[in-house]
Amino acid sequence: MGVDRPLVVTDAGVAGAGVLDAALAAYDGPTERLDAPTEPSTDDLTADALPNGVDGVVAVGGGSVLDTAKLAALLLTHGGTPADYLGAGAVPGPVAPLVAVPTTSGTGSQSTQTAVVHHEGVKRGVSDEHLRPARAVVDPTLTFGLPRRVTARSGFDAFVHALESLTARDHRWVPERAITYQGANPVTRPLSRRALSLVGGALERATMDGGDRAARRELSLGAHLAGLAFSNAGLGVVHALASAVGGMTDAAHGDCLAACVAPGLRYNLPVRRDAYAAVAAGLGVGTAAEDLVTEVLRLRDALALPSSVADLGLDRSDAAAVVENTLVQERRLATTPRFPDEDGADLRAAVAASVG
Repeated sequence: MGVDRPLVVTDAGVAGAGVLDAALAAYDGPTERLDAPTEPSTDDLTADALPNGVDGVVAVGGGSVLDTAKLAALLLTHGGTPADYLGAGAVPGPVAPLVAVPTTSGTGSQSTQTAVVHHEGVKRGVSDEHLRPARAVVDPTLTFGLPRRVTARSGFDAFVHALESLTARDHRWVPERAITYQGANPVTRPLSRRALSLVGGALERATMDGGDRAARRELSLGAHLAGLAFSNAGLGVVHALASAVGGMTDAAHGDCLAACVAPGLRYNLPVRRDAYAAVAAGLGVGTAAEDLVTEVLRLRDALALPSSVADLGLDRSDAAAVVENTLVQERRLATTPRFPDEDGADLRAAVAASVG
């Protein structure tokens, strides 16, 4: 790859657990280090703040680390701040070479073209095919020591990636875009199905017994395949809602997904009954659309994840703000099965109803 002095992006937890040393054990050249924030924002990073003399990036960590590394690779090459590149297709050309080494099984960021950042209270994306890492090293052994809570949160993210990409709007009805969020298609559906089967079968096992190495391997592969699937098919309203809630509460992404999955799936139900029924049958949990919803909520509760945005400190009066911040998620809403009303009234009602 022609990199002589990489910038290593990681965080204190990864380094303190010895995972960084394990990941870099075969490398003895010079490096610089950057610790990523827990939730990257457009204010955290500028080209001027990056070390001089680096010519590539190695990311070792979870989703926030990988997303920060993508932004670093971008700014090393093109300058400015992340806010300059918000949206899809705003990166002017190739970025510094990036090797992504995930230490969780969730975001799939090592296989995607997006870096997620907070911007003005909303989780937004910098999305461009130039941001897809040049190499991804998916080593399940790096996840063997993950705490139960991190395993549950990140794994639920992978599960929803697989589910939403599988049931996304069909590619024939999605206009051509600057990134390959082009709707569910014959290439992505097999990836999504395999990812859903792997993650659905391994997530509870890996969470309840962190020493179950077979489950850890299945979860790592499933999360990676889900990343490949959704970065080509796109996602939907569950992720859009979760990004809005995350920007409002600073809660972990997996917790936000768990809090939003019930209203999101029920909102899509009128236009995805057949698809949801087929997924339920594939997972062996029933033959009706409602059986899939029941299984997803059972999994959420078994993992002890939040069941409502109320668990994250919001109430019915926040529904309007949640939906307002959801409607700006153009990257995700373009492939959601059911488009919200122009004013968001139908989605607002679904969110409010889920709070109780």
